[in-house]
Amino acid sequence: MTKCLHVYEALREEIIEGDLQPGERLVFSTLAKRFGVSPIPVREAVRRLESDGLVELQPHTKVLVKGFPVEHGVWAFELRAELEPAALQQATRFVYRDLLDQLAVKLDEMGEWTEPENFGRFVDGYFDFHDSLFALTPNRRLVEMIESLRAESRRFHRLYRCRHVLVGSECDLRGILDAFRKGRPDEVYALARGHRLAALNHIREMGTGFPLLTPVKE
Repeated sequence: MTKCLHVYEALREEIIEGDLQPGERLVFSTLAKRFGVSPIPVREAVRRLESDGLVELQPHTKVLVKGFPVEHGVWAFELRAELEPAALQQATRFVYRDLLDQLAVKLDEMGEWTEPENFGRFVDGYFDFHDSLFALTPNRRLVEMIESLRAESRRFHRLYRCRHVLVGSECDLRGILDAFRKGRPDEVYALARGHRLAALNHIREMGTGFPLLTPVKE
């Protein structure tokens, strides 16, 4: 891994996870010292972050973490509701028994991670479940688009403290897993879409509360 890529991936993750907040300044010299590199890889990494829409360059080489309007998060949820069911439907023909058994165990574990301190593990399990199935999706461009949208959703959850949208979702995933076992792609699609629409509707139901929410660091 190049120095530039290392810095880029580290900063990108910190922005998505909310460790670097909107409006926070990125100072080249400070980052270079922190990562033990010269300013050149830092500048290259920041340019990549700018192209991702995560930072903005201002006059006099001032770099700020870009804001994340609420509607961007809602749009990401809307697009995921369209794309993720299609990706899972495509994967139906390629699943195998051992994988389905492994995912069933994963869901059992997720059902036990109900305490707030275990929420991070729950989220990891949720994405692992989907990633294991998306790995079988033939349309890789579709999966790339989904991964980008999920990164936006992660940032949305962190900044606006609405991560509870995922709580209890392992029940929906059990239904999807059962449809995979039965080899029913249309049912997989319908259940996955219903799951994503439920999350979208939950976000929309927060309605007028959104403008009152202030991005915060947990």
